[in-house]
Amino acid sequence: MTTIRFLFILFLLLNILFFAASHNWFGFGSSRDMSRISVEMYPERIKILGRTPPPEAEQVEDATPPDPSEQPVCLAWSGLNPAQNNKLISLFSAANIQAVPQDVQVATAWRVVRVPPMVTQEAAEILADNMVELGVEKGSIQIEETGDKKFLIVLGDTFKFRKNAERHLEAMKSKGVNASIEPRNTTERRVEVTVSVKKAEALLDGQSFAKRYKPCSS
Repeated sequence: MTTIRFLFILFLLLNILFFAASHNWFGFGSSRDMSRISVEMYPERIKILGRTPPPEAEQVEDATPPDPSEQPVCLAWSGLNPAQNNKLISLFSAANIQAVPQDVQVATAWRVVRVPPMVTQEAAEILADNMVELGVEKGSIQIEETGDKKFLIVLGDTFKFRKNAERHLEAMKSKGVNASIEPRNTTERRVEVTVSVKKAEALLDGQSFAKRYKPCSS
């Protein structure tokens, strides 16, 4: 056998062996095993099939804050005349909304008084003379008896606005007088309703007192 013939037969046998091995004729492993080996050797080929997550914008719930004018709150109308109060109550009652009328004490004036009150009128008069020596005008000092049989020294006039009373109080303190502000109250009719601002103004549309409300806490 010549060398060339030997090499030809050897090449032919090697091709037959390669063909048999590629078709798994020798039972080295199943096609499933070969696939697993391929996956382990090339993990980047793995694809996970599933539901595509929605865009972030679709996952976020509507975060728009509620309109404050549509939220029920306690509103109070005061300073109205009897006819206006009756009209106010009837309009809300017609809409099945309860309106609660009540009498409240409201500060309508302020004055500056010396504190504490004196237990006798004589003691109050002596103290008043001492305040004159401190520079307080004698004509601005008044002594009045309180309901508990004490005597209060009133300094100056009664003020319609609290800020004016506060200025007078500072003037008295600058002279060394121990004083405070005393409110003068009057009884006033007040109507309270728990309703949204938007609905209240809609129900009272056209009324002169429609927007004359304040929060009940004020």
